[in-house]
Amino acid sequence: MPIFANELTMTETLFGGLLAAAFLFFVVRKAGLSNFWAGILSGVVPFIAYLAYSSQHWPGGDVLTIHFAVYLANAGLLIVFGGMQKKKESLHWAPKLMIGFFISLVLLMAMLLSISSRGLPDSLVRLMLPNPSSGQVHTGFPGLIPHDRNKLYEPHLQELEQQKNLAWNVSVEGLDGLKSNLVSNVVIRLSDKQHQPIIAATVTMELWRMANSADDQTIQFSEHNPGEYHATIRLTDEGLWLTDLEIVKGEAHYALKQPIAVAGN
Repeated sequence: MPIFANELTMTETLFGGLLAAAFLFFVVRKAGLSNFWAGILSGVVPFIAYLAYSSQHWPGGDVLTIHFAVYLANAGLLIVFGGMQKKKESLHWAPKLMIGFFISLVLLMAMLLSISSRGLPDSLVRLMLPNPSSGQVHTGFPGLIPHDRNKLYEPHLQELEQQKNLAWNVSVEGLDGLKSNLVSNVVIRLSDKQHQPIIAATVTMELWRMANSADDQTIQFSEHNPGEYHATIRLTDEGLWLTDLEIVKGEAHYALKQPIAVAGN
């Protein structure tokens, strides 16, 4: 059984680690350890604990680097603060300014990473984005596309004009609320511009895991009712994925790419 069964948010690991570092610093100092080594331990121990957590819930290299930088800066501030406290000196305005700067920087990074991974809160989407009620709005960062995927976008752009002329109605249900390691049913409903069901089409969906292309999947849909296509999906990893829906009916071709977020189970 994994030591860390549940995934923590970046806010919990970042600020929880800072609180643990401050607690560790004052405890080991009271136990008799020097101010310098107490500061070193307050930076090293939380980061080692976060490395152990990351081995089971990989957050990405950028998030790991941010934790290292924040823990290291916090250790330096604790060493300075502890030294001044030991000498019973009042804190000069310059260190106060530095502490305020680092706290503001940590809050800003936490906010930006939260937006990139989960998107904007619904209240801000309604306030800031145009026409959010016309469809589902994805504001989270879908991840970098591997270099070998880039060649797929040129023909995709060429097909956009053809898709406009088709005027097909494509409804995808079941991609919202996906959870890792759980089987989910996905239903696609197709109709033409006369609102007649599109039958006997070939419907395929590729799911790209941006962090690791080895996790990519290709799902084939089967027609259960006229114009209604079903498939089951089971994704083993949580995080951001990119779906590539391909529909072929005779000479007609329809493609739709969109990011999805898979939650932890």
